[in-house]
Amino acid sequence: MAAPRTEYLTRFMALAPEPLPDDAADALREALEAMPGTGAIHGATHDHGARTVSGEFLIEVEQGIANAARDASRLAREALKNARLPDAQLVELWVSLRGEPTW
Repeated sequence: MAAPRTEYLTRFMALAPEPLPDDAADALREALEAMPGTGAIHGATHDHGARTVSGEFLIEVEQGIANAARDASRLAREALKNARLPDAQLVELWVSLRGEPTW
């Protein structure tokens, strides 16, 4: 029998060393939508003055929040790379259980 899967809401923020392009949020949203392993995409934002970009998505994992944080971090970094923002560094990662566990 397969282990039960639990859904986690993930939010992240990345800081770029240089000003980000005007379409940074759109590019990040598109990268998250195309990324295997992410569930529903809740959006992406861009703060030009702060040189930050943020995203929010759902992720399903089998073994709990530690695995969710590990996988969410990997997916966030990969989405930044695919959005043509490879120099942006994760500065915040927030992972929260969504709803009740399925076990």
